[in-house]
Amino acid sequence: MSMQVLATNKTSILHAVKTLQKGGAVVYPTDTSYGLGVDAMNLSAVKKLYKIKRRGSKKPVHVVVSSQAQAQKLVRMSPLSVKLFKNLLPGPLTLVLRLKAKNRSLRTLSAGTGSLGIRMPKNNVALRLVRALGRPITATSANPSRDLSGGYDAYSAKEVILQFRKKKHKPDLVLDGGRLRKVRPSSVVAIVDERVKIIREGPISKRRIENALR
Repeated sequence: MSMQVLATNKTSILHAVKTLQKGGAVVYPTDTSYGLGVDAMNLSAVKKLYKIKRRGSKKPVHVVVSSQAQAQKLVRMSPLSVKLFKNLLPGPLTLVLRLKAKNRSLRTLSAGTGSLGIRMPKNNVALRLVRALGRPITATSANPSRDLSGGYDAYSAKEVILQFRKKKHKPDLVLDGGRLRKVRPSSVVAIVDERVKIIREGPISKRRIENALR
């Protein structure tokens, strides 16, 4: 199976949405590297994602939402998480919050942790995909497993294609948003019982996170 590669425009985004609706996997640009998206509410699509990534199901996968209202349907949002959402998103931040939705595929993505990582990238293509689909999509990096395949973050469609070229399982469609500026993976913040823990400091510094909470 070969991957279809399309330049990002209104027509290709609609085509990508149809691919997601059918359980397919789409590579899309974000505000960090290229992401690999499937319909996060579709269990068979999520299982397909793990095959493409060559990734064990014990490792959580984050999701992209298009609004705070959509996020609140999936996770429990406390006053602190609302502050971070309003002050820092859209942007390169992942909020890890307690899972509220009982959807089986979301529980699979949480990898038994009971929490789900929420992303809202500052990238119109990513957000338009989610809005048009009406459901969250996965937000894992568009590369095979680092541990099993030596995968690396892709900042161009070419880098995605090179990494999956000889793989048995690969994405169905690549939305080519051009060469992305090299940015570290998103900052990751977990909030449990109104306690904030910075799991990974990325493009958004600890100071910015602390200031957003004031």
